[in-house]
Amino acid sequence: MKTVLILCGGALCLSVWQVNAQEATTTSASPAATPETVINSEGPGMSSNSMSGGAAMQHGKTRDEVYQDLVRSQQNGEADRIRELFKGGN
Repeated sequence: MKTVLILCGGALCLSVWQVNAQEATTTSASPAATPETVINSEGPGMSSNSMSGGAAMQHGKTRDEVYQDLVRSQQNGEADRIRELFKGGN
């Protein structure tokens, strides 16, 4: 029984390895792909997208920028909508 499981596991590993090798050759063979497409073709990277799916900032915000965001959200009502949405958390 162990021999059968080992053989099945080995066959599965070989087939996955071959499929992975085929995918690697097909993605590297397209010369028309731009570097941005190549970078994002494998999925989102931590440096290219934020957790919300938007573009990630390359640098952190300054205190003044954070304060301006706070003031802007209070003026346009966004802070109140968020407070209403999460009111049950207190």
